Amino acid sequence: MESSKLEYKRADVKNINIMLETIQRCMKEVNYIDYNESEFEKYLGTFTTNWLKNISETRHYYEVWYDNKIIACVGVSRDYSQEKQSYFTVIFVNPDYRGIGVGRELVNHLELDEWYLDSNLIEIPSSKSSHKFYYKLRYEYRTYPPVFNKDDGSTIMYKYKKDNIYAI
Repeated sequence: MESSKLEYKRADVKNINIMLETIQRCMKEVNYIDYNESEFEKYLGTFTTNWLKNISETRHYYEVWYDNKIIACVGVSRDYSQEKQSYFTVIFVNPDYRGIGVGRELVNHLELDEWYLDSNLIEIPSSKSSHKFYYKLRYEYRTYPPVFNKDDGSTIMYKYKKDNIYAI
């Protein structure tokens, strides 16, 4: 795969079902292994059409295209309760494209988003399946060892920015 051929477009409501299918495939083929059946069904049930429509309309949410098809979806959200703080949200890669650098490219793209650039702190609610990936990209754990929230199965990871340079 040539990462230079990845195309990022602001999410279009007409593509919600395609993005939702990517999310559900990722959950069913990748994330399921880290949760018991009741936890998994609970978390999977939170990914609805209305939920994703809201995210795509209220955040900087992107469809990621490769070879004329959506292969991932990813976004940045503002935390208006905190000054100069944003967080990555709902980052999912089609399982057919895992392990070949797509995730790293997605994070690189998000780190160029205006909300990211304007923030002093970036947080990522990370799943059991993805926290080690973000750690490799120099995001730190809020708690170590990581503690996973019972409501959504995530742990919070972060990166602070000092003097316009993100600290490790």
